[in-house]
Amino acid sequence: MKKTLICVFTLLAVTLSATSQELPHFRLNVTGGYGYFLHTDPNEGESQIFIHNDDYNNYQRQLKWGPNIEGNVHYLLNNGLGFGAKYRYLTTDAASTDLLFDAGEHYGVVQVAEQNEIIFIAPSLIYARWLEPTGKLLGTGALSVGYVYLESSGEVDNNSAMFTGGNMGVQIDLGVDYFLTPHFSIGLGTGYFYGKIKEVHINLSEQKTTLPENAQPNLSHIPLNLSISYHF
Repeated sequence: MKKTLICVFTLLAVTLSATSQELPHFRLNVTGGYGYFLHTDPNEGESQIFIHNDDYNNYQRQLKWGPNIEGNVHYLLNNGLGFGAKYRYLTTDAASTDLLFDAGEHYGVVQVAEQNEIIFIAPSLIYARWLEPTGKLLGTGALSVGYVYLESSGEVDNNSAMFTGGNMGVQIDLGVDYFLTPHFSIGLGTGYFYGKIKEVHINLSEQKTTLPENAQPNLSHIPLNLSISYHF
């Protein structure tokens, strides 16, 4: 019984010392890495135009991964809750590829290329907590809800096309910071982003076009990032 009480009091002491460690009031964070897109083909699971051969699969693999960079600024309260803003930029592209398609009575070949740029701007809520008593590891979780903008351009047999559109986007972030100094930290981050584009401007037209559900770009992806932060 005595050993049990000692263990309990030791754990309580460690917990209290961890939670009593003062949090920084401001956190400026720059993050970069890659996003893994979960849906690169809006018609996935439906009747397909393109033949799913090696060239098609390689084209889709190129669109699965895209580099991203983001900036976050948050003000933290003493209880770990905070608020701020997020800016994020992502891009994916696929090099020019000859794809085979089913033309009904025969097969055809079309040369396609694609580039997508995504911008996300949002207010953000954060929760931060020390993960151990020395103030070296800080765990963070954030929720951002704001505006996502997509610009998609490409070529089909050397004919250029472009569409742009925006909608509401949601991002959940989870991260861990390791403090190199009392003010600077490096970290790892992941999470989940969701956004779907339903209306677009085609070739800079002022009129919006509503896309059918099976053709709406789904921007859902998982970010895998490294970060550097300044705290004060």
